[in-house]
Amino acid sequence: MKASDVDSQKHYIRMTTAPVGPLVMSLGLPAIMTLLISSIYNLADTFFVGRLGTSATAAVGVVFSIPMVLNALGFLVGTGASSLLSQFLGAKKQKEADTVVSTGFFLGFSFGIAVALVGFITGSSLMRLLGATDTILPYAMDYGRYIFIGGPFAASTLTLAQCLRGEGLSRQCMIGQVSGGVLNMILDPLFIFVFHLGIKGAAIATALSQIIAWGILLSYYLRGITQVRISIRNMARTGMEYRKLFITGFPSLCRHGTNMLSNVVLNWVAGGWGDAAIAAMSVAGRILYLSNSVSNGIGQGAQPVIGYAHGAGNKKRVGEAFWVTVKIGILSMCFFGAIGYIFAPQLIGIFRDDPEVIRIGALALRLICFGMPFATFMAAASTLLQVIGQPLNSSILVFSRQLFFYIPILLILPRLIGLLGVQAAGPLADALTFLVALPIALKYFGRPVLKSGGQNS
Repeated sequence: MKASDVDSQKHYIRMTTAPVGPLVMSLGLPAIMTLLISSIYNLADTFFVGRLGTSATAAVGVVFSIPMVLNALGFLVGTGASSLLSQFLGAKKQKEADTVVSTGFFLGFSFGIAVALVGFITGSSLMRLLGATDTILPYAMDYGRYIFIGGPFAASTLTLAQCLRGEGLSRQCMIGQVSGGVLNMILDPLFIFVFHLGIKGAAIATALSQIIAWGILLSYYLRGITQVRISIRNMARTGMEYRKLFITGFPSLCRHGTNMLSNVVLNWVAGGWGDAAIAAMSVAGRILYLSNSVSNGIGQGAQPVIGYAHGAGNKKRVGEAFWVTVKIGILSMCFFGAIGYIFAPQLIGIFRDDPEVIRIGALALRLICFGMPFATFMAAASTLLQVIGQPLNSSILVFSRQLFFYIPILLILPRLIGLLGVQAAGPLADALTFLVALPIALKYFGRPVLKSGGQNS
């Protein structure tokens, strides 16, 4: 037996027999570090651009819808590929694993090119559609141009990262993405203030960091460190293979696509209270993204464990991984929620010292903190259902949060109670979605799993 086969067998045994809690934590910690760095360098853009003015800060929030589109497409093929990958490796189907990863990578890059072309063709019309006002538009155009250039690399980087995690190589994934994040934080002030490029400098720094991260992650596949191989020759050749990939990844497309739509609606509605409201809600959202790093990282660590267990037919192990994810996620969100509530004005003030931005953003952040535990359970349940091959139920959860609750609340509540309706819409939607997610998740496990915390099947 070849050394690579021995290593693959050891990895398979670890993923299917190692104690679930420590295994999820060992895989989740690199993902947490990756998400923390990603969140920090997103906040770095907001922090340094915030020195340029309130309209510039708001522009970052407006253009943020573009990375959301890239995320939606990257996670469509990335999560679809990684979920199938872990199942194929769990069932020892090497050829199928090579095919699904290669297909996901090349599709992700192609989708990024398509988004860039649309962005350059539509120009200012697209930025206005995303919520840019007359004062925000010049900044949004300067920032967005370079975000589009980095689009193909951003989308396919997500595919590479998800597939590395699906294989259980969270540490390698962390190295690539953290490297890009650290580089972005270094280049931001250099390009903005030293080279005097203003908001364009922040976007150039982001695009360069994405390209570097892309190169590092791709190198793992080219150097043979992974169990699977990426090659154009391994691309799927049948419609059924593409259909399975898209169906599996569809909940992620829904999740990130509806996040983008929600962000656009938020900008439209908040714009009624001026640039300060758009900037405040943007900053509060970025802080929330940072807070979610622990629970989302644990969820990503659990994903391959669930996938391997499901592929091996071990429902008990699936339940153990899910409940570990839920417990750690909710505890962490309660902790970060308490910090966010207490220090909300100070946290918002770090990124923009405009009193109106602080006033609006602090209350928004405090209300968001109440919804954090509910959102954590919904995300864990959606990931579980997606990995075990129930994309319809997973999609229902996503649609429930964004389309059935958040957007309608965002359109109706501000008409009744003013700006408070904008600030309260998110946490209210999280609480309502939790009521939908709980019975759907429990239906898969059955009552014995709930009683024993995931120890029975």
